[in-house]
Amino acid sequence: MIKSIFIGLVSLASVGCVSNGTAESDVLAELGNKQLLVEDIADHLPKSGSMSTADSISLVNRLVRQWAENALLVDAAEFNLQVELADFEQLVEQYRNDLLKHAYIDGYVSQHLDTTITPAQVKGYYDQNLSNFELKESIIQAFYAAAPLKAQKTKEAKRWFLSDRYQDKYLDWAEVFITKQSNYGDSVWVPMMDFLEELPLESNNPYNYLNRRARFTCEDTALVYFVQVNALRIKDSYSPLPYVEERIKKVLLNKRRLALIEQIEENIIEHAIEEGTLILH
Repeated sequence: MIKSIFIGLVSLASVGCVSNGTAESDVLAELGNKQLLVEDIADHLPKSGSMSTADSISLVNRLVRQWAENALLVDAAEFNLQVELADFEQLVEQYRNDLLKHAYIDGYVSQHLDTTITPAQVKGYYDQNLSNFELKESIIQAFYAAAPLKAQKTKEAKRWFLSDRYQDKYLDWAEVFITKQSNYGDSVWVPMMDFLEELPLESNNPYNYLNRRARFTCEDTALVYFVQVNALRIKDSYSPLPYVEERIKKVLLNKRRLALIEQIEENIIEHAIEEGTLILH
């Protein structure tokens, strides 16, 4: 069952390095009618002078043994699994066919798929499928900036921030003392709880608190936070279009891709019938 194996290490001069990018085709090992050549392991050999002779020989020995172990295991499997071998070969053939089809379809789709999605197409899909965009969590458009609690004129800055009349004064103050702020713009929708995790806000009903206040301040032991709330959507209401826009684009592109694949399959059948290579009885 297991064929005899001959392993012979050639001299380091022919194995230890690859000369000018090409390896000598010396036989390192034989297993029945299989051979392992120096060129087969050339990519794993060290550059000349980078390893001692003993280490080079040890490395080649390991590579040869790995090749032998793999070849012997395959031989043993083929001998002991003869009944199952036909099934394995069928699976391998099916896997090869699937890989070929996948590569062909992917290549065709890459060349022919129209990836342009217009705002009107996004809006149309959103309007027609509004029930699919029910919110599973409350979301918010908001922004915060924070300054050291002991910064100059902090009390005045709070008053300026809460007043439309003195926004310019607050902005001038903030330009000097703000040390921390949101990582996103105030027009970006984010999960409300994610936003609140960054704030030292204590409230039993955060949605009601945020819904009643366009601006507010809160603080911890080190910072005072200036929070601007622009919009809020509660859980179980519908997602605003900007919040799901990218998701809709992916859905539309996938629909086009599936339609293109279906078209490929139909065209192949029709072409084969026209050419006479496929005859349906």
